[in-house]
Amino acid sequence: MNRSTWAVLSAVCWVTVSVGCSFDFNNPYANERDVQIVGDSVFDLSGEIHEVLEDLSGKSYKDRSVSGAKIAAIDNQLGRALSRSSLRTIIADGGANDILQSSTDCDSDPLTNACLNLIDYVADTMFGMMVDMYYGPSDDHVWLGYYNVKGSEAEKNEAIDYVHDVIYPDMFDLSEYGGSVHSGSVPGYGIYRGSTLGVFQISVLDPRDSILPSDIKSDNIHPTYSGSEKLANLIWGVMVDRGMYR
Repeated sequence: MNRSTWAVLSAVCWVTVSVGCSFDFNNPYANERDVQIVGDSVFDLSGEIHEVLEDLSGKSYKDRSVSGAKIAAIDNQLGRALSRSSLRTIIADGGANDILQSSTDCDSDPLTNACLNLIDYVADTMFGMMVDMYYGPSDDHVWLGYYNVKGSEAEKNEAIDYVHDVIYPDMFDLSEYGGSVHSGSVPGYGIYRGSTLGVFQISVLDPRDSILPSDIKSDNIHPTYSGSEKLANLIWGVMVDRGMYR
């Protein structure tokens, strides 16, 4: 794809975010298919997180992420990834486009019942994805949580904070199923929490304190290179801390 075509499609997706748009901007050659990325434009739009992870690992991970993808589409990406019998690690994000592309009011303070219902739908789908991961071939899993956005999108931050502070602590605590919980930090990049259940482990990452307004593009949503670099280093740091295959 030439640069002018990429720019036009990129602009169209940003302008039409309220009605929905998805496009796979970055699908790099992969020489490591036992680590796969599923998610949305945080990974796909610039491809910079993949690039930094490639620099850190010396490998090019299979990237299935698609810009504009909602959680149901990311669930489908996961299904394709889990079809690989030798799969060892999943890196994922998702859920923001369900809010950004919805007419549901997630800007009000406090959050509306309709917004809470939408968040619950995303959370239920995510938990189903976690179950699929547990029964799938991969043992190691990283879920990248969202950072606070800025400018015209800043009203969405209450929903982002609610997910991190209310939904994730319960969702990623598998102690009621016999699992053990863990938490930690990657200095300068963020914190994480999660659970181990048998050979299965999953960590959810919180980059809110490290991603500054200067790390976010003028569209008020997507990371600049500095933001992508921080997110990639957070992912990598957790994979190293937790001894994940990478």
